[in-house]
Formats: sequence, C-alpha cells, structure tokens
Amino acid sequence: MAEVQTPDESVDYYNHLTSFEVNFPGVPPEVFNEITPREIILAESLLTPGLQTSVKLNSYVHTLPSSLKMFDKFKGAQMQIKITKPSLAPDYPTTMEIDQVTYRLGGRSSTNPNTTDNRKLLGRTVEELIFHACDPTLLKDAASLVSKSWKCNTPSDVTREVLGACAGARSMNIESSGPARGYIAENIHPFQVVTQQGEAALAGGNDPSFLHFMTFENGGTHHFRSLHTMVKQAPVTKVPLHYNSAGTAYTDVHALLNYVFPCDFDLLSDILNGLGQDGADINSLVLFNPANRLWSLLGSKSKECGSGAGVIKQMQTNQGSESSQDMCPDYKATWALKRQARMGLLEKDKIALRIVVPWNPIYHAGKVIKIDLNNIDDPTGTSLNYGSGNYLISAMTHNIKQGGFSTTTIDAVSQTVGAGEV
Repeated sequence: MAEVQTPDESVDYYNHLTSFEVNFPGVPPEVFNEITPREIILAESLLTPGLQTSVKLNSYVHTLPSSLKMFDKFKGAQMQIKITKPSLAPDYPTTMEIDQVTYRLGGRSSTNPNTTDNRKLLGRTVEELIFHACDPTLLKDAASLVSKSWKCNTPSDVTREVLGACAGARSMNIESSGPARGYIAENIHPFQVVTQQGEAALAGGNDPSFLHFMTFENGGTHHFRSLHTMVKQAPVTKVPLHYNSAGTAYTDVHALLNYVFPCDFDLLSDILNGLGQDGADINSLVLFNPANRLWSLLGSKSKECGSGAGVIKQMQTNQGSESSQDMCPDYKATWALKRQARMGLLEKDKIALRIVVPWNPIYHAGKVIKIDLNNIDDPTGTSLNYGSGNYLISAMTHNIKQGGFSTTTIDAVSQTVGAGEV
C-alpha cells in the first residue's frame, strides 16, 4: 500500500499563493456586476517594443437589467493590475503593479469553444471574456509620425528624444552608444525611428547589437540596450535556479518546475546569418559613394567563386566625402557587416533554454539568470550537468491564475550571444 504524503506543517502554503486585483477606473461600477477575473497573462520580449497584457474574466450573461453589461465602456479604459505574493519577502519584491490601456475585447463566439481569444459561452449562462491592454506609448506610436533631421547625434540621443517627446515614454533605460551621425526621419512612426537607430548603434565601439524593447519595470520601461552590455549583468536571483531528478516544490522560489533545451547549436542557420563554424564573421559588404564614385568590398572576399562570401549586402555611403558634404560619416562599414548575424542569434528557433519557474516580479526580458542542473550521482554535490550556466532572458510570459497558482515561462539564450555566438 502506497504511503500517504502528509503536508509539511512548517510550510505556510497560503503564504505561497499569488493574489491579484484588476480595476478599470472610470468604468461605471454596475458594468462589473457578476464578473469574476480568472487569469492574467503578461508578456515581454527583446524583439518587441511594447507590452501586451491579457485578462480573462467570466461574466454571467443574463444580468438584469441587461443594459448594465455595455462592454464598449471598456474601450480605451485604464486597466490597473496589482499582483501580490507574500512569500517572496524579504529577499524579493512581493508586488507588481501594471497600469495600461484596454484596446481590445476578444471576438464573440458560442459555436467555437476551442478558440482561445473569443468571447464565448461556457455552458448556457456564463461567457468568457478576454480583455487586451497595452502601454499607452504603443497607441501614441501608432497615432504619431516623425519628420525631422539630426546632424551628428548619437543613436542614443535620437532615441531618448523620440521616445520621450514623440511616444510619451514615462520611463526609459537608454544605454550610451556611438557613433554620432546624420539622420533623417522621413515621416515614420517613433518606434520605427528607434529601430533604425538600433541598426546603426554601436556598443564598445564596434558591436551592433542594440535592441528596443519594453519591460513591466516601473509600470512600463522602454529599453535601448545592447546584448554586449546586457550579458555582463549579475544574475537576478540571489541563488541559482536549480533542478534535480527528485523534483522541486512550487514553494521553493528558486525551483525549476520544468526545463527543455530547444536548440544547443544550429550551424546551418549560423552560416545563413553570416557566422562561420568557429563564430567568425563571414559577411561581405559592397559600399558605393555616389559623391566620389568610389566603391569598396569589405568583409570576406572570396576570389575563387566570385566577389564576396557568406551573406553579401550592398549599401550607399558617404564615408570618404563627408567633409565636402558638411556631414558626419555614416559608419555603415562598421555596423552593417555584423548586424544581421547578431540579430539572428535571437530568432525563435535559436532559443537555448526554456524553463518554467514560480512567479517572481524580478524576471524581465534583458535580465540574466543562472541555472544549476545538479548531478545527483556526485556524492560531493558539487558537479553540474551540461547546460548549467548563465543565460539572457529573451522572452517571458507571466501566467497568474485565480486560486493562487502562478508561473513564469522563460525563453533564454546563452550568455555567449554577447560575443556573437550561439
């Protein structure tokens, strides 16, 4: 007969539950009659310059009077969320607060219950609703265009000005970059301006790995930062996240509930993105300057099978004639060779590690985590299995459910992306 496991009376299990509140200031209270929030999903990614939040609610359909349930009142409404987990104290913050704008209510359907984003009936009397919210800067970006020129300004300076003045960013983390160059925004959206700045921005003088992304820090923070710098951060947890074959408990804040390694290496993809087997750059670049009619071939220069090797690019430049044109050099020869290869390291099929951990508000895209995979056959307890080490969070999703169970799914890339390697 199997032994019945009894709860550990020394553990306050209720303290490890996660609670949340969802409020819509300005929406009449009667609209919330017989509505219950069930689940919250929060997402961040290094490749996304915005924040997405989904809140699933259950609503009794036949509330009287029926005129109270006017869901159009949520359109453009402020959405405030507060998530609390007491057991994280004193080592970590216990709360996370989000303030966004509701921009979408999922479609209505009572005939297709298998869809995930439809407003649909559950049984005959309760319907499921999914409200989507975003940071206000995403809406302002869609409604704004930038037409302006800068002379000899760094990408960081242009980014700071555009995000603040044109997109209305409330919180920014802008890493210093070079080089100073001339730039013209030709009637494009603010986020597109920042994307173009990221393509030309250099960290450490020659590393074109800048990204524009957002995290939920400080209610919503815009980041303009490089892989070169981000991978040098210390891990966000005070001890490594760990896993062993005996399993780990949800009450352990540092537990790995699950992990997989989707891609340890992919040489073919690396070559197509401009990286050789040893991580060497195999790009080539053709530059043409129409002012002095000179062209240059840079990077790999294969002679046997033609001009250029690996991934070849062609661009127009002002380098060599910038003084006569009263301009700063555009430095395309510095960043254009490596940019594609650096961004290729973050593609979805390059994710080195995917883990599920108990929810903690300290996890954000662009942060470093440390993983320990213990070798249980080592009597000293010091050996770690292959896959242990530091990783950079490239994307993550918080999932908080009614009842207190909450997890975070993290996609991470190896810390070596800071040096241009998978």
